Formats: sequence, C-alpha cells, structure tokens
Amino acid sequence: MTSRRTDTHHFYHNLRMPSPDNQQPFLRNFRKASLKKLEQAPFPTLKHEEWKYTDLTDLSTQVPTPSASSDLDGLTPEAVYPYTFNQMKSHVLVFVNGHYAPRFSRTDDLPVDMCVESFTEASQRDPDIIKAHLGKADKKGNDYFSYLNGTFFTDGAVIRIPENYACERPIHLMYLTVGNGDLRYSAIRNIILMGAGSSATVVETYDSLDQQPALTNAVTEVFAGENADLRHHILQLQNEKSFFFGSTNIALPQDSRYLNTWVSLGSRLARKDVDADLTGPGSDCQLFGLYAGKDHQRMDNRTVITHHTPHATSNQVYKGILDGTSRGVFNGKILVARDAQKTEAHQLNRNLILSDNAHADSKPQLKIFADDVKCSHGATVGQLDKTAMFYLQSRGIAKEVARSMLTFAFANDVVDSIILGSVRFFLYKRLYNRFGRDWGSAEDFESLHTIKEPRND
Repeated sequence: MTSRRTDTHHFYHNLRMPSPDNQQPFLRNFRKASLKKLEQAPFPTLKHEEWKYTDLTDLSTQVPTPSASSDLDGLTPEAVYPYTFNQMKSHVLVFVNGHYAPRFSRTDDLPVDMCVESFTEASQRDPDIIKAHLGKADKKGNDYFSYLNGTFFTDGAVIRIPENYACERPIHLMYLTVGNGDLRYSAIRNIILMGAGSSATVVETYDSLDQQPALTNAVTEVFAGENADLRHHILQLQNEKSFFFGSTNIALPQDSRYLNTWVSLGSRLARKDVDADLTGPGSDCQLFGLYAGKDHQRMDNRTVITHHTPHATSNQVYKGILDGTSRGVFNGKILVARDAQKTEAHQLNRNLILSDNAHADSKPQLKIFADDVKCSHGATVGQLDKTAMFYLQSRGIAKEVARSMLTFAFANDVVDSIILGSVRFFLYKRLYNRFGRDWGSAEDFESLHTIKEPRND
C-alpha cells in the first residue's frame, strides 16, 4: 500500500483490506474510494475544530494490527453468553474482533421477509440493495475514521424491516473484542433499513472479553421509510485499555421517528458522532447520551441534527459524570435550514463533576436560518447538590452512599429512555459497579432502586 501522506500513512500501514475474493465489484470500488480519501485526510489533531478538545497524540504513535477470523478459535458459549441479555427474547448477531460468529448468533426464528444477517451475507445475497445504501448516509462523520472504516471494515450487520411490520423482538448486535497483546483493530459497518410504517428496537453493545487493548471503529447507517419508528440503544462498555470511534448516521423522511440512547462507560478514549438529517415534515429525532468517566478516561461526543423541512422536531439530552482525572466533551449542533419553518429543536448538556481533577467541555450550537421556530440550547457543569447531600445525611445515610444515590439520580432519565427492561437492568448493574461500591451489596442497590430483573421484554 502506498500513500501520498507520510504523516498519516504509518498509522494504518500494517492494516490490510479484506480479500477481494468473492467480493462484489461495487464493494471493491467503495474500498478503493475510501482509501483514496484516507490517503488525503490528515490524522485529527487539536488544530482541527472538530477535535479541539481531544488529543489523539498517544494513539497516533501506535500501529494497530489487523484482526483475523482465527480470533474466534477457542471461544466457547460460556465465554460469550454473559454479554447477552439472557432474560430477553431477541434476535442476536455476534461479532468478535469484527468477524461474524454464527455459532453464537440466533437468527433462525426470523419472520418471513425480515432480514437480520451479516454484511458479508447481505452483500452476496442482495448486492443491489447494499450498493444503493452503502455510504449514502455517512456524509459528515468524523472523516478520517469514516474513511479508515470504509477501507478496512471486515463485516457488520444488515437489518431490513419490511413495510408496515412491527418487529416484536429486539435485535441485539453484539460486538466483542479479544486481544493478543497488540492493539487489535476491528472495523464494523452496519446498515439498518426501515420500511415505511415499520417499527423495531435495535441494541448495539460493544464489550471486551479480556483486558487486552483494542481499537474499534464502527459506522452505522440508518435509513427510515415514511412513518417508520426505530428505537436504537448503543452501549459502549469496553475495557479501559481500548479505543473506540463510532458514528451513527440517520436519514429521516416524513413522519418517521428515531430514538437513540448512547451510553459510554468504557474505553481509554471513546469518540461518538451522531449525524441526523430530518428531510420530511413530521419527522422526529430524540437523542439521549450518558458518558461516565473515571481515572484517565477521555469521552468525546459530537452531534449534528439538520432540519431541512418544516414541522419537524428534535431533542437532545446528554449527561456526563466525570470522576478522577477523566475528561468529557460534548459538541452539539442544531442546523435549521431557511425553509424549515415551524421547527422545534432543543438541546441540553449537563455535566456532574465528582472530583477536583475531572474536566468537562461543552459546546452547544444553534444555526438558524428560518424565522418561525422554537429552538433552545443549554449547558451546565456542576457538582453534587450540597443541600441534597445534607438532607440525605441528616436522615442517617452515609456520605458515600448519599453521593452514589445522587449520582444515579442524575443519570436516571437517560437510562430510562431505554425501553427494554433487561437492557436497563444490565446497565444498572454496570453503573452500580462504577458508582455504587460503597452501597454494600447488589441486593442493597436493587432494593433502593426497586427494580427487579424482568423475565421477558
């Protein structure tokens, strides 16, 4: 592989494109086009506006190594199943280091005309559909890592929901990493196609099977039909030696609805981009985000919602909980086009600082070119309410327990945006491990939250 940009070439020179054997021509062309853009793209630095709060110098000096399908060798169901929502009846696709693992997946009970399969399978079976959508929603993104993904992605998921079909079972896309001592690179490409009048719930989880370093690069493109309804929950829970770069790109036509919940608890450095284009009247986009950092973690969040047409609505609520020397970033934009009258768009970023050395950066932005709109944005950075702390302690609650209770309360409205009880319970237990260690036991935690593990969703 040659490159005209020696300052970026070293980062990916050890990676390799998947074998062109059995690949459709359009896919080979897409990879070549992505590589050409990658060769011209500078590696992000603090001088780039979209990266001004996140220093990637440490990552830029590393050379990631490609993953291989042999990374799945030796894995057992006992190693994988703890990462599933075992109380939830769902369709499940499992990927390890970006490679599809059919023996751990569950897709044999799919309804007729509904498709949940790996990207490789879909591109062989329905190449025209994949060609028509691949890269079409990923227009803005964090360009360098989008081009890196387009060049080197190994697999991913394709979901197609037929018109006027309500998918009762959630669809769980599970992405796991396993290491060998090197910085293992995994690139994933997902496409979600919602037919007109359809509805579904999709859960993406990113987790680690061990404590080895990994670099995960995931791109998800969502295409909704008119009056479609998608609930999309994404949990990033990887180990704290890992790096995560992800983008979700959404196209919303008339009367379509999209709910996204992003929860980031893991990784040494995690960056998430969400770009939504509201292209039809009555479309609605709801974004909820929770990023909780500790120690030296860095968590960067960027959102862009563009209102192109009248009578569309959007709402963003992102919350950060920052402890130790962690740093959280929120860079959110609402763009309202000249013709997008009667738009209603709101954005809120709140940050809770739990230590003197934690840091939060917030940059909410509005760009409005219409004159008949209801738009707002706001940001807060603060510590726990001293009055609330005093009240709880005056009722005999220990200081550390009161601190944990208020921290959970701060995060609760974002967690509650997840409509699946099993996923909420799974997440509560992860949050308990993060913030509730002083509560004594998991039983104490459950009784205080009055939640019980559901049998089904």
